[in-house]
Amino acid sequence: MLSLFFILSGVSMKKIDLDEYDIDINDESFGYDDKDVVEVEVNTSKAANIGFEWGHCIISAIVIVVILLTFVFRLVNIDGSSMLPTLTNSDKVIITNFFYEPEVGDIVVIPAGKYHDEPIIKRIIALEGQDVYINYETHEVYVDGVLLNEDYIKCPTINSIGEKELSLTVPEGKAFILGDNRGDSYDSRYFGAFNDGSAEDLGESKCIDVKDIIGKAQFVVFPFEHFGYLY
Repeated sequence: MLSLFFILSGVSMKKIDLDEYDIDINDESFGYDDKDVVEVEVNTSKAANIGFEWGHCIISAIVIVVILLTFVFRLVNIDGSSMLPTLTNSDKVIITNFFYEPEVGDIVVIPAGKYHDEPIIKRIIALEGQDVYINYETHEVYVDGVLLNEDYIKCPTINSIGEKELSLTVPEGKAFILGDNRGDSYDSRYFGAFNDGSAEDLGESKCIDVKDIIGKAQFVVFPFEHFGYLY
């Protein structure tokens, strides 16, 4: 007869009779079965998978931003004071050109070369088929006979080369543009010929081609104190 002895701290030894408990230590069921052991596989590539997923997200985000900035949005820097008080020097402006159709009142960007040595940003005053009349003595601007209420301009509409008035018809596919700072803006008043031609001829020489417009200014994004929608 087999017996097991347990020594307990501070307790006298006690003899346990295994037969009393009907335990056979030679039985295969005594103890544990290898089948009961759960094997745990450590996934050493988990960190690598997480890194790959994050990398994929970052690359996708960069591609989307590049596409948006190329085909939908552009960031331009304002250089000069011709659009005061609406835009100030060094303002950062978001412009859009995706499916853009010019409208009167839009602030638009025109590339360098054709009209000026540098890119320019101006406001559309009139579009094709509209008649523009400016009285430089009274500083009034009329479109189709209606006096414009230009609460966005910095100073009265003048002409620095001594002309008293301007009268023209905007040709097809063109736009008449002015800066909001009428005292310091190179715009349709000074493009092309002097004001000694017909309304149609002046329209051809003083108006810009709509197809030359890069895009419409939408938001000032920097500096933060100027942040906001432009309309």
